[in-house]
Amino acid sequence: MDYRKGFGIGLLLAGVLLTGAPAEAGETGATACGRSDYDCMRDLMFHYRSQATDLKLIAERYAREADFEAKALGLDSAGVQKSRELAQKFWAQAQEADQLARDYQYQLPHNAY
Repeated sequence: MDYRKGFGIGLLLAGVLLTGAPAEAGETGATACGRSDYDCMRDLMFHYRSQATDLKLIAERYAREADFEAKALGLDSAGVQKSRELAQKFWAQAQEADQLARDYQYQLPHNAY
């Protein structure tokens, strides 16, 4: 059980380090890139799309861990609830990053990416 917790924490840290800081709430297309800086917008679109993918994978991992723990320990255990909360947190961050990627994509001219 301790090995699994250590592995989960390691996975969490690796995900945070690989994806960087979650999408910043105050960042908009007008402030992050100039209106005609299409290279910047394209790069941010790909960055947030990649970040969303990584966060979704981490969320799925915590959801599977919660399902496994629910079968082994019972539905109301603290470990199950913590894993489900982490899965929901990462899923929400993934949705936010995905929305930012779409926002940047909409600002680009057709076929600019």
